[in-house]
Amino acid sequence: MKTRTCRYIFILLLISLLCPVAWGQNRKNSKPKEKAPLLSGIGVGIDLCGLVMKAAGAKFANMEISGRVGLKEKFFPIFEMGIGDCTRYGGETTNVFSTRAPYWRIGMDYNVNKKLNGNRFLVGVRYGFSSYKYDFSCPDFTDPVYGTVRPLELEGLKGNNQWLEFCIGFETRLWSIVRLGYNIRYKMQTLQSYSELGTPYYVPGYGRNDDTAFGGTVNLTFDIGKTARNKNQKSLFGKRKNREKEPQEDVKPAEESPRAAKRRGERKGEVKAADTSTEKK
Repeated sequence: MKTRTCRYIFILLLISLLCPVAWGQNRKNSKPKEKAPLLSGIGVGIDLCGLVMKAAGAKFANMEISGRVGLKEKFFPIFEMGIGDCTRYGGETTNVFSTRAPYWRIGMDYNVNKKLNGNRFLVGVRYGFSSYKYDFSCPDFTDPVYGTVRPLELEGLKGNNQWLEFCIGFETRLWSIVRLGYNIRYKMQTLQSYSELGTPYYVPGYGRNDDTAFGGTVNLTFDIGKTARNKNQKSLFGKRKNREKEPQEDVKPAEESPRAAKRRGERKGEVKAADTSTEKK
């Protein structure tokens, strides 16, 4: 039931993001379509959400960086890597779970916005993998056979997980080559293995160990390339710098109107008459 509810929420979020974009693109536009180069840019980003969670003392946090390539301002192959960190103390028990290990993701984003205005509406998919070790300890462990209480420490238990992520997000240009964006992710585990001595509470890069999960990132990206240098793109902190000037209608000067020409002719006639009168004198 919980899995179905999560899927329904994800589908509604996807529809709410794509419908306004599709409606806006179907409107008539007399301007010619802008064309983006094949290699539109190279971006390097960092996830701000993970850093904030780590600084706030959250139970777990993913600290990651990413690199991507822009193709035709539509396709964005992306590679993400980071370190997942978790230390969890049991609420009603004295159990302690801890792990710290790297993880990797590879995938693709697609920009559904047809206009080259600096804004990107992204839908994408990721494949994630993590191989890690985790520790489990219980200082007041009760032996199920003898009933004695003694400390239990399990260190270096091995686990690995593979999963899929479906993403929707938005990205805009802050200033120059600096971009800010966020995305929401729906995660599904595909393959997993762990020690028989204990199930891990947290999987680096994935989150809390469950069949499905939700996540998200807030990315600050430095985008370098031809599209990033396009001054016609919108900026969050200012208007377009290089707008094309609209052709102005030719306005005839006041002297070219019939009345002005008549007056100018009368004045010339008066001047000539005055000159002839002075010559006769």
